[in-house]
Amino acid sequence: MTVAMGIAIEFGSGEFRSLRREGGRLLARRASTDYLVVGPDKARGRVLERSQEEMARCDEGYIVFGSAAVDLCDLLSLPLQSAIESGSVRENDPVSRQFLGALVEGLLPAASQPKECCVVIAGEPDATRDDIEPDDAFLLQLVRLRGYEPEAISPGMGLILAECANSGYTGIAFKMGIGQIDVSVTYQTRELLRFTIPRGGASIDRNLAISSNSYVRLQDGREVLDIRPIRQWRESLTSIERIVDARTLDLRNQLREILFLTLFRLRQEMSPEILKRLPARIPLVLGGSVSEPAGMEKLLAQMIKEADLPVEISQVRKVRDARFAPLRGGLIVNEMRNSTRGKAA
Repeated sequence: MTVAMGIAIEFGSGEFRSLRREGGRLLARRASTDYLVVGPDKARGRVLERSQEEMARCDEGYIVFGSAAVDLCDLLSLPLQSAIESGSVRENDPVSRQFLGALVEGLLPAASQPKECCVVIAGEPDATRDDIEPDDAFLLQLVRLRGYEPEAISPGMGLILAECANSGYTGIAFKMGIGQIDVSVTYQTRELLRFTIPRGGASIDRNLAISSNSYVRLQDGREVLDIRPIRQWRESLTSIERIVDARTLDLRNQLREILFLTLFRLRQEMSPEILKRLPARIPLVLGGSVSEPAGMEKLLAQMIKEADLPVEISQVRKVRDARFAPLRGGLIVNEMRNSTRGKAA
């Protein structure tokens, strides 16, 4: 007897995440897209002592990832690199592609049966098309190599499916991630509108690092922007409601600016054809790692009052689990697909 399984994977700019249902259990995994390339001369004394699970060979020496990469970037004065740049796989970078292949292998067990579905939460709209460019199809191909048939949905639609059952899977979603904000307008599981704003946690961290004069000197004498301590501070912040210093005020102002851009774009994109299909009042769901601090939903609700949207927002609600909520929506897609197959049979 085959145990029923559903699985979804999200390709975020800062993290890849997967959520798997096996029988009655939910198994969550996550892995950072940051890594360190260490030459073999430096690797022998320090890296080889690390766990083999956090190291892989490459043409330039070793790829180090996970906690070992964080430790060694300080020890060796080397900058962390991200395999995802501006929401996309880095071009002409075989090391990044090798690293991403290893991440997907760790997050997705091999498919237990042919044509098993894996729902992919993909930020870029083009990722769902059949005629996408080969470079854009790279991550989907990694899923196929694990034996799955990928079905792609947007992060925003994943949020709505996970959080809006009471409104008939109808709502607006803002997913505030590291690389961008993903927006979806969905009516009864049908996505009517989706777009992205290329601003997220990474751009905020960069701006804060510049204003804080956060630089690190490398062994070759170069100074580079040191974003990591800024990101650690931002991710540890529990609330944006109480302004205790200039940095927190700067963060709140940047969040306001990004939300303003998102609401302005939403107002532009809400065509008469879309509005005809929507109810007069609609909920808005807020998710993503950047939305985690307390007070984010209140800030957004205040800005909505000033935005003059062509539809009334009945409620602004933040998701319970900012990192895995879209993946729960992916599992719902998987269940719907299996239910349709069962009826057809």
